[in-house]
Amino acid sequence: MQPFMEKYQHIIIRLIVVIGVFLALFLIIATFGQVKSYKYIGSGLPASNVITVQGHGEVEKAPDTAKFSFTVQNEDKNTATAQDVVSKKVAQVKADLLAAGVEEKYLTTDSYNSYPDYQYNTVECFRAPCPSSQQTLKGYIVSQTVKVSLKDLTKSETVAGILGKDGVTSIDGPNLGFEDPHEVSNEARDQAIADAKTQADVLAKQLGVSLVRIVSFNENGGGNPMPMYNKAALSAVAPTAAAAPSIPTGVQTVTSDVTITYEIR
Repeated sequence: MQPFMEKYQHIIIRLIVVIGVFLALFLIIATFGQVKSYKYIGSGLPASNVITVQGHGEVEKAPDTAKFSFTVQNEDKNTATAQDVVSKKVAQVKADLLAAGVEEKYLTTDSYNSYPDYQYNTVECFRAPCPSSQQTLKGYIVSQTVKVSLKDLTKSETVAGILGKDGVTSIDGPNLGFEDPHEVSNEARDQAIADAKTQADVLAKQLGVSLVRIVSFNENGGGNPMPMYNKAALSAVAPTAAAAPSIPTGVQTVTSDVTITYEIR
């Protein structure tokens, strides 16, 4: 046994050294990774020393999209006749909208319905048992709802005028907004986060502490965009029976409020 140990002693020593080096490297890498992970939100051990700040962001932009929806409805004792009337009216509205410059791809049918319409006749009764009320089929109601999207907001008043004179049963809109609402929301959030970071830096300096990492984040959006009109635009809202309605677009305000908690030391 002794000759064997003496013969391979240098090899055994080298193996021990190599294993020791690998273990040391592993511990260094693991420790570095653990320290680096503290930079991420909510990572590592729960923070005991923290400060919490709020930030506000607000973006005002003119809307770039207007959306309408309109419904054409007709009732007739014959379903096919009611369908034909609705189809012709919708076709006329569509033709007028296309002539006004609305792109056909932005005209889409949202719903199409057909159902019977009954009239219930009340039966006078002076003694029990009373006969049940009678129902009579009046006809069939057919309705079609179409959505209209506008990228050129200067055509909003023209579209509203067309829908108001082409035998449309009901109109919803224009609903003004953004083609990509997330883009505007992200811009407001960026402002809110920047505001919160500024507040955190100021507070940390006043307290004489250092910011370590973010341990929590919360956003409370400001709700739907709110339209804002100038006085001149509001005074223009006075449509007459002979003219298309005036639709000022104004601007919309999108807000973001964030709360950020930092670990300090």
